[in-house]
Amino acid sequence: MRAKRLPEPLSAAVLLLSSALAALVSALALAGATQWPAVASAAGGVAAGVLFGAVSWACAGGRSALAGRVAVAAAFGVVVGELAATVIFAGPIDRVLAAQVDSAPAVVRASAELDQARRARAGLDDAVATANTQRDEALVVARCEFNPSPQCPQVRITGVPGAGPETRTANEILADAQRQVDAAVADRSGRAAGLEADIAGREQALEAARRSGEVTGLGVRWSAMNGYTGTHPGPLVLRVLMDMFFVLLSVLPLILRRWRGATAAERGAQAAAERHRAELAADTAIAVKRAEVRSTIEEMWAEQELESARLAVAAQNEIDREQQRRRVEQALQAREQVRVVRPEPVFREIEPPVDVHLPVAAQDAAGIRALDGPESGNLPAVAEPQRSGGLAAIPVIPDVTKAAVRWIRPFVPPIVAGAIDNATKPLRQVFEETEEIHFTLRRTHKVTVQTEGAAEGPAESVESGWTDVPGIGRVRSRRGPELTDAEHHPELPGRRQLPPAR
Repeated sequence: MRAKRLPEPLSAAVLLLSSALAALVSALALAGATQWPAVASAAGGVAAGVLFGAVSWACAGGRSALAGRVAVAAAFGVVVGELAATVIFAGPIDRVLAAQVDSAPAVVRASAELDQARRARAGLDDAVATANTQRDEALVVARCEFNPSPQCPQVRITGVPGAGPETRTANEILADAQRQVDAAVADRSGRAAGLEADIAGREQALEAARRSGEVTGLGVRWSAMNGYTGTHPGPLVLRVLMDMFFVLLSVLPLILRRWRGATAAERGAQAAAERHRAELAADTAIAVKRAEVRSTIEEMWAEQELESARLAVAAQNEIDREQQRRRVEQALQAREQVRVVRPEPVFREIEPPVDVHLPVAAQDAAGIRALDGPESGNLPAVAEPQRSGGLAAIPVIPDVTKAAVRWIRPFVPPIVAGAIDNATKPLRQVFEETEEIHFTLRRTHKVTVQTEGAAEGPAESVESGWTDVPGIGRVRSRRGPELTDAEHHPELPGRRQLPPAR
């Protein structure tokens, strides 16, 4: 603990004094360096004083960064000290600035013209004065020549009184001097007004040149002060003393506070500030940790979603491969199971009416039925065509051939009737033994099976393959109604195959 404590009002008094001095110095410096009104200069000085006091008080508060606070206070003190030096050295600064202005080329030229006009005006006065002097001398000589006295110049007179030749010569000289005086006065009277006006104009031009060459401001005056104090040691020492004085004023509140120590209120405020900083640090650490936890959780969820997506894609790929493999196997199995079975020729004919009066025709009809043989039980039922009027009532070729055989048989030998019957049978088989089978495999690839059968020719081979366009194999048959694309029959469940052949 320190043995002595300084009262707080002392620091306040020091601050007020330093602020007042800074305001006064700043106002005077602004008034001398600028053309501002007095009120504006005073307001600027007050503002500078308040700023100086605030900086001094701010630098005095706190106990950290002592060197920085001292440097800031000293800098403000030096600034105010320089302003005070510009006020103190105002006269020398004005002379330096005037010399700088007079050395400008425009000012030098205007000054030379003004001096020339003034010399011309002074020459007129000198001419009149010279003429008057010469007249006075001639008058003295003329008087002394007429009436010499001891006071007369003995060198210029003969000393013989009276009107003689010398007297007449002196009078002529006097008259000539008077004429010179009159001429000089007349010349001066005629030229004086113009020369005086010229002098006035040149004086105004010189003033204008000086005003244009003048530069004002604190910086200009400070530079002029530097030039003056740099060549004069005495003003330089005074300038340094002014700077040190204001530096001491700016640092004095800090020195006083460091000397008296911290009060209870300051210690309480410092403790509260420490607690507040600790709480802020704790809240910041907690917030940072929570943010890190949230970030980690989000990363884990993102990784889990990515892994799930990868597994789903892999599973879907495996499913697609398995489905494709099954489709290929089913297509291959269907290709192996599809066999072309040539159906047994089945003929159904409407028996012609047997004429009881023609026994040969009845026997031939019975023989034809015996040759046709029984129906095959494996074939589908034959749809009987329903004939109606119009084009459907026209008989087809088998009916026509059968009718022709029935009518020709009684009139020709049996061998000829059999030949006619055998010649028409293959034609009837072509139209009656042909079947139409549709295979539709609805897969990614489509298999087309085309089967055609004929009564007398060999069965064609089955064609199967993977194509993009569904193929349709057609075999015309008279055993049932023909399936067309407009009916759109649904697919049959289960395996597709032909019925076994007998």
